[in-house]
Amino acid sequence: MRAQFIYIAVIVITTFIPWLITLAALGPASSLPRFLFLAVYYAISVLLFGVAFANYFKGHQKESPFSVMGVAMLSIFFFEIVYFKYLYVGDLWFLTYLDWVVPVFLISSTIYFVGKALK
Repeated sequence: MRAQFIYIAVIVITTFIPWLITLAALGPASSLPRFLFLAVYYAISVLLFGVAFANYFKGHQKESPFSVMGVAMLSIFFFEIVYFKYLYVGDLWFLTYLDWVVPVFLISSTIYFVGKALK
């Protein structure tokens, strides 16, 4: 049980760091034109999660990329719910397909393929 908790906790922390940096970077990037904002958002997401999980998989080569990706995505959903429910103040106009579904797909694909490439 303890090993399973540590396994999940390490993935949650590995997910939280790039999620938080991405969130911080979106504030200044929000003044960019819409197309450029989305391009920056996608690039930052792929880059940060790619680097974070490349480091993770270097130390955890026996882990299944699919299960790691699953735990990471559940973590992201949890972070987003907590952030937008309790911390964010403002309109949720940006929660569209391009702002939420595409980045989630890119992040999950990045985590999975980095895990496969480093396995």
